[in-house]
Amino acid sequence: MAQFNLGERARIAGRDYYESRVPDSIKVYLATTSSERLDVEAIDNERLFFYRFGMDLPKPAREQVIALKQQYDLTDAECRWLRRSGQLKVTRDGAALSPDRWAPAVGWFYAVILAAFFGSSLLVISVSHEPPWKQALGSAVIACLWMGALWLINRLFLAPWRWLRLVGVGRR
Repeated sequence: MAQFNLGERARIAGRDYYESRVPDSIKVYLATTSSERLDVEAIDNERLFFYRFGMDLPKPAREQVIALKQQYDLTDAECRWLRRSGQLKVTRDGAALSPDRWAPAVGWFYAVILAAFFGSSLLVISVSHEPPWKQALGSAVIACLWMGALWLINRLFLAPWRWLRLVGVGRR
């Protein structure tokens, strides 16, 4: 932390002066400030809001995103992924949660398609007549690609739907 004397005259210990602590980076500020204070500041500070949520919005929409976050006890990361998945609809005038019943079905469909593709690729590699080191390398690459694709499917389709179900949005 850097300390600055923001008074008009030299600092006199024990007298009237202003001292402010300025964090070295935004990450330090986010890590050391309470969530309630960050929420209040993010409404008025669009750069702080953009850093936290990855959205550049006017003040009315920022207020509604913060209200939804507080109402449903969502984290900043969950808000970002809900937006990416399309289950947090944001316009210039406001924001609303809109759970999609098809999202988990689409996610599982993609997972099955990828399982067929990557599983058959692993089978082709294992029955090839290549040296064992090439088979191991090919299998490792395919497995890493498969896990990365499954992670992305989970983050875009399955997890946001699950988060909304846990907080009670979209239940009939």
